[in-house]
Amino acid sequence: MKFIRPIELKKKIDNQDSMQIIDTREADKYELAHIPGAVSMPQLELPSLLNNIQKDKTVVIYCIYGVKSEMVYIYLKDKLKIKDLYILEGGIFQYASDVDPTLNV
Repeated sequence: MKFIRPIELKKKIDNQDSMQIIDTREADKYELAHIPGAVSMPQLELPSLLNNIQKDKTVVIYCIYGVKSEMVYIYLKDKLKIKDLYILEGGIFQYASDVDPTLNV
């Protein structure tokens, strides 16, 4: 599994790197707070949303703490064979701590 630190992700966002950020939490949690540019694809809905994943880009997935993302990582690697797939280390909780404390997580 490959991980990306919150600070590294913020740099990629600021540089407007070509990537897709996927929030795998439930939709109501996404509505409360999410990383700018992230799309909501709740973990339980992923099988029906696979066509929405841009596997030709770098894909970063996150949940609240990064633990549940490991199952999603394995699933996406198996189903889509994404080369540049990353888990946000520490999830949105760590991102809020390290990068954007205004996020209400």
